[in-house]
Amino acid sequence: MLSDEIVTARQRANLTQEELAARTGLSVRSIRNLESARVTRPRPATVRLLRDVLGLPAHPSPSARLRPMQLPLEIPGFTGRRPQLEQLDRLLDGGPRRMSSVVVGVLSGRPGIGKTALALRWAHRSAARFADGVLHVHLGGSDPKKPAVTPSEALGCLIEALDVPGGVPCGPAARAGLYRSALAGRRMLIMLDDARDADQVRPLLPGVPGCMVVVTSRDRLTGLVVGEAAHPVVVDELAPCEAWQLLQARLGERRLSAEREAARQIVARCAGVPRALAVVAARAAVQPRLPLAELARQLR
Repeated sequence: MLSDEIVTARQRANLTQEELAARTGLSVRSIRNLESARVTRPRPATVRLLRDVLGLPAHPSPSARLRPMQLPLEIPGFTGRRPQLEQLDRLLDGGPRRMSSVVVGVLSGRPGIGKTALALRWAHRSAARFADGVLHVHLGGSDPKKPAVTPSEALGCLIEALDVPGGVPCGPAARAGLYRSALAGRRMLIMLDDARDADQVRPLLPGVPGCMVVVTSRDRLTGLVVGEAAHPVVVDELAPCEAWQLLQARLGERRLSAEREAARQIVARCAGVPRALAVVAARAAVQPRLPLAELARQLR
């Protein structure tokens, strides 16, 4: 769509709607209406003017408008995490316009603490700010039953998502080179979920500024913090009020209010770990007649 083309090209050029309006002589309102697709049949002269200013081809091919958006669904019942969300926002706000290197955020914490839920929440909320799309790879670094995804395998998936002509090369070095070449000049978010260690992540980092990488891991990935100046984001336990909100989102206020003391005990015994709270909430949801007091008793 023309609206997507304009938004993508404007953001890639690091222009605000006001700056684009000044360059084209159009009103800011006209730019907003075109980008939101409120105007479905703009004047040909207006389209030509925008294409000229933004450097867009007169007749773009359909493949030129492909924008990968690979994020999984957000995890239901997300709550809290305001400091961490604000920390990631600051990384992005200090990023593509002024950064001199790739921005990398490392979300680390104990199992079940909600690292992936936090990363997905922020990524979905911020996806529109990445004009060329969002990539996602699950690296399987913490699964004891399966081998972790190798960097070469992950690069193959990323290259396929970028729809690079010529297919995926065989060797790891060739894959890394092609991947970084394909990202050059693009503004993308790359989410690397469940990383095992820094060595698994390092080959997947872009080689030039313009992109942001968000990594989740049980490991602190100190090697990335030291070598690649990654920014650590610590994911810790939920506060009791946030844990209550998670249960409320899953079970409803009425059920919690009916057994308020039992619900408080569940919150206390789950110790702010979102996965533990989600498991208890799931048991309560599939057994609506089961008293919360019984669930609280089983957690003792």
